[in-house]
Amino acid sequence: MDKVSIIMPLYNAERFVPQAIQSVQNQTYKKWELLIVDDASTDRSLSIAKKFAESDDRIKVFHHPQNLGISATRNSALEQASGRYIAFLDADDTWARQKLKCQIFFMNKRRAALSHTSYAFMNSQGSVLPVGRVNVDKRLDLPQYMKTTQIGTSTVMIDRQKISHISFPKDNELGEDDRVWMGFMHQGHTFCGLNKILTLYRVYPEQRSFNKFEMAANTLKRYWSEKNLPTYKRLYYFVNYAYHGIEKRLRPMRLNVPLVTERFGKKTKE
Repeated sequence: MDKVSIIMPLYNAERFVPQAIQSVQNQTYKKWELLIVDDASTDRSLSIAKKFAESDDRIKVFHHPQNLGISATRNSALEQASGRYIAFLDADDTWARQKLKCQIFFMNKRRAALSHTSYAFMNSQGSVLPVGRVNVDKRLDLPQYMKTTQIGTSTVMIDRQKISHISFPKDNELGEDDRVWMGFMHQGHTFCGLNKILTLYRVYPEQRSFNKFEMAANTLKRYWSEKNLPTYKRLYYFVNYAYHGIEKRLRPMRLNVPLVTERFGKKTKE
């Protein structure tokens, strides 16, 4: 059984981080390490994480005395990672109990270097929202990704036997994760998509990605920097991205909330 190193950046998430950590502890796949890097939180986030680490030696907590931003925080955790697989979980999101087990089995079957899964949304209280789901393609290359931006960071898993170097950009611009995924695609890699809801993304006003206009502006800026693509293709991909975003809000997919909720709760027996 190969180890999974889970990367969790932490900043002022005292309301949410207990649920995120517990969703890791509830995994049916047990060989993991959770690397939490606190980026100079001003609330109780660091003390909460340390409390979990006291009772579970698979949890390792690190601390930045000054705020360096999410990219530097993820890079700090990556420097400590010892597992074959790298998975990402933001401190305000949660995983289904079988997330790691399902994704590793899927990657081995597909001989995949990179994978991502479908995800749904929850509110600030942790309740599954009845509408909204992001579906994923079986194979995702750069053009399709630029049309859909379907990869959720908390769903990503990377096999370091196939991709050894993983690093996030040092600036703090929104969409730093997108640039990493696109960088892998520029190297000739594709993502394999597991179209099963294994992650819940929390939606609340304080989160960085809540401002959709800022997100769209940063996406356009990122697409415009793709100088290897003709101008018309960059515009075409951005229009498709915008269309998919609008369509998801006008015609969101309805969920079987009890079924989705059951996947994320704790069970004493599996």
